[in-house]
Amino acid sequence: MPAMAGIIDWGCHIAKHRLPLAILSGKPAGGGPERSLAWADEDAVTLAVEAARQALDGHDRSEIDLLAFATTTHAFEEKQGAALIAAALGLSTDTRTLDIGHSLRGAVEALLLADDAIRSGRARKALVIASDCRMGAPGSALERNGGDGAVAFLLGSTDCTATITAHAAQSEEIVDIWRRSGDRFVHGWEERFTSQYGFLEPSTAAAAKLPAAADDARRFWATSAPDQRSSATLARVLKANGDTMPTPLCGTVGFCGAAHAPLMLAATLELAEAGDEIAMLSHGDGAEALLLTVGKSAEKKRFTDSLTTRIPVSSQAAYRRARAIDPGEYPPLDDQGISATIHYRDRAEDLRLQGQRCSCGEPQFPKGRVCIRCGKKDNFTPEDFAERTGSLVTYTLDAFFPSPNPPTAVGIVKVENGPRIYLQVAELPGKEPELGMELRFVFRRIHDVGKRPNYFWKAVPAGRQG
Repeated sequence: MPAMAGIIDWGCHIAKHRLPLAILSGKPAGGGPERSLAWADEDAVTLAVEAARQALDGHDRSEIDLLAFATTTHAFEEKQGAALIAAALGLSTDTRTLDIGHSLRGAVEALLLADDAIRSGRARKALVIASDCRMGAPGSALERNGGDGAVAFLLGSTDCTATITAHAAQSEEIVDIWRRSGDRFVHGWEERFTSQYGFLEPSTAAAAKLPAAADDARRFWATSAPDQRSSATLARVLKANGDTMPTPLCGTVGFCGAAHAPLMLAATLELAEAGDEIAMLSHGDGAEALLLTVGKSAEKKRFTDSLTTRIPVSSQAAYRRARAIDPGEYPPLDDQGISATIHYRDRAEDLRLQGQRCSCGEPQFPKGRVCIRCGKKDNFTPEDFAERTGSLVTYTLDAFFPSPNPPTAVGIVKVENGPRIYLQVAELPGKEPELGMELRFVFRRIHDVGKRPNYFWKAVPAGRQG
């Protein structure tokens, strides 16, 4: 059995769209506070897939024996999100998958479970993902303070950047923040009450239960925080300064729910050096604390990169359309949606962008039985194309496809050493595609037929991920 376990890599994906808070008040955007916003084709699952792809970059995916997905905003009350994410990542069907929901501190439990699995020998490597898309009611503080993002940690037994050395918990029954089954928006009690009794007191109680800092170690703090004022108050109580507590995401990204403290952990891993300690605090019906010891300095700046790529939201109308807050002219059809049989048959193509290659060398997507080049039948090998780049061959602009910012670009994309695939081209704010432009592929929500999310891949301009 492995003698140790720890974080060996990570990835971050903060939703690229940024909503200036001034727009929510009907004012023009003026460079003030903003929040990250998952767009119409994004949700907790798509953000999770993107963060996980970064964490797995350069690693053998066949070694992942456990995938744990922590979120409070999965679209289904009964249907596992982790299995969907594993399929999109092309993980083995032998991979153990599990969801941890209903709690803002679910990521701590997921990290502990993964750590235990590796130490016990039940898993060679484990992937822990925390992702949330926070939706407050229009006009509420939760709408302004919320944020959308995801972070993924790859855990293993060798070459660890940080290892978990202590854990503490403080459980509290409190009705401060909640969302009932069927509710679209998160609800909250009076802000001073939720800050004092739902956040500050349990967080400081959990922090006090951690071992004292080693004499020769700096202790960093990676904490959740519902707003800027609460974060500043906690920093004073912990006696943490700007050098040991990264700048909170309030006013730039917002409070990202179950993903918030883990995102701050990723930010802190980029600052800490070998021998430093990181205390992660995550609140929600109490609080939990993890103490990690840093084994080496981070080489990658994935959290920093995820902050730099941003697409400004231009108007309140575009925001409302992206989040489907405005009532539609016609109610959405509530039926079984797309055939479950067809979904099952085509799931490899839809969820992992899997095509095939004939023995003659010709790649094809979607799959077929007869080669379009040599005419041979049933002589193919499956092949995944999602992790490659592509180039735009031709395109058209569709003004009728429902989109917050029409028209929608759709075109033929030539995959590197692969086939041509018909895809939507996204993340082109105010621009038209350029023929020959380099593209990469992202997992996105395509439509909601049957009042449930249906996923496929889109092409976006190649460049920095995150």
